[in-house]
Amino acid sequence: MRDLVAFPSGLPAAPKACLPENLRLRLARRGDLPFLLELYGSVRAPELQGCSWPPRRQEAFITDQFRLQHTHYLRAHPTADYWVVDRIEPDKAWVPIGRLSLDRNSRDWHLIELSLVPIERGRGRGTALIRWVQRAAAAASADSVGLHVARDNPGAIRLYARTGFRRAPSHFSTHARLCWTP
Repeated sequence: MRDLVAFPSGLPAAPKACLPENLRLRLARRGDLPFLLELYGSVRAPELQGCSWPPRRQEAFITDQFRLQHTHYLRAHPTADYWVVDRIEPDKAWVPIGRLSLDRNSRDWHLIELSLVPIERGRGRGTALIRWVQRAAAAASADSVGLHVARDNPGAIRLYARTGFRRAPSHFSTHARLCWTP
């Protein structure tokens, strides 16, 4: 993991008041890479169920795929925001539960990635983060927020549809393009 490119510093976050009090966004740092790899592995785990590869090969595959995705994101969106989503514990300690990557360097924002650890999914946190992006886009007078989501991820497609995203033409056979307009 040492050879991965560091995260850019990006734009400052929107006002904290927009997020639920128990969540925060902070810029990702090199020290977050092990957590982000684990999160990535949890997202890709369903694809590997029933795979005949031994565990070490599966781990190597996930590590390589994470490295490729990380490098691609940083090259394709060099000035985007790469945030870790933290949740506060009862003892007031912040723990990482996800990531939100957002390119807001044009009038058409691009939501690169939103993912949460499995235990945090289905609890309204994804909706809260999408609503935060929408409020921030509206406050910044952005023209739209767009994203790509895997066509074989109906749960994510339903989530984005519930929050007002609509299908748009996509150049990718494997991914749907969704857009939201303030």
